[in-house]
Amino acid sequence: MKKTMINMVIATIVALLLGACGGEETSGSGDKPTAPDKFLTIGSGPMGSGWYPITTAMTEIYSESFNGLNATQLEGGSTANLESLGVGDVQMALNYTPDFISALEGGTGFDKPIEDLAAIAAIYPVYQTIATTADNEDINSIEDIVDKHIFLGPKGGGGPVAFWKMMEEYGIDEQTIEEAGGKVSYGNYSDGASMLKDGNVDVFLGGGAPFIPALQEIEITSPIKVIPIDENKLESIEEKGIGITKGALPGGTYKGIEEDVPTYVMETMITVDSKLDEDYVYNLTKFFWENLDTFEEQVPQRAKNFTLDTALNGIDPEKLHPGAKRYYEEQGVLE
Repeated sequence: MKKTMINMVIATIVALLLGACGGEETSGSGDKPTAPDKFLTIGSGPMGSGWYPITTAMTEIYSESFNGLNATQLEGGSTANLESLGVGDVQMALNYTPDFISALEGGTGFDKPIEDLAAIAAIYPVYQTIATTADNEDINSIEDIVDKHIFLGPKGGGGPVAFWKMMEEYGIDEQTIEEAGGKVSYGNYSDGASMLKDGNVDVFLGGGAPFIPALQEIEITSPIKVIPIDENKLESIEEKGIGITKGALPGGTYKGIEEDVPTYVMETMITVDSKLDEDYVYNLTKFFWENLDTFEEQVPQRAKNFTLDTALNGIDPEKLHPGAKRYYEEQGVLE
């Protein structure tokens, strides 16, 4: 009898322990949604770019917020990331709003349309900066750069695509520059800024929010000046509805430039494969916006612009993924 009672007590204790463990596991898994796939690859920018730490934070957030999800990032650029989405190398990516529109249409920068794309959010404005060194007295307007050596940033990035669209307003294309004796080069921002400082290129193009770290590094010894874009050209390109708007690089962004400089602005946006599950994308959208403190800690200069109030800047709501659209309807961003 005594032995039976002991066995019963032991069995009860074991059952309680197993129940407790099981209950804890259920509670933990119940708090997190399960991703439909084990892997999420996010298209980023090159290491050292402004996008890289943003996607680093995103991979941390998503890996922690879903059960069984391993989120990683892949170096790329705006147009390269959209191409990667089209062939399934990534499932989510950062890119620029005009490139998103071009990709859907098969326009500038793309050989053919990429159909399976859907928007998640616009997250912050990127001021396009066309700069030269302050001692280049013969470069003061866009017309002055035609016969110069121009650095356009990463070839797979969104900067060159938007640059050529902006130049169309002036009647300038790559052939115009070549015929005038000019030249176009590509590369990473750090190399381009060094080339500008050393006089190996005359003009530097880059996008910042609002400053470009590479330009801030060289202006210590080589002050820069930013070439303004004509207001009528900015109004014209904005009216085309291609994801490029008029704006102004804030005065004080660079030393010695106290006044705002008219320029064109794009939005950095998040795009996904449109075939992704609706609930999954709903949660991807939700977890991005519910973890702004992570971005504020890791990318404070950019994260200060992350707000639901501007989440659809430059984005046609009809191009939103249904999961993202549902989230914005719940938040009152969309009616």
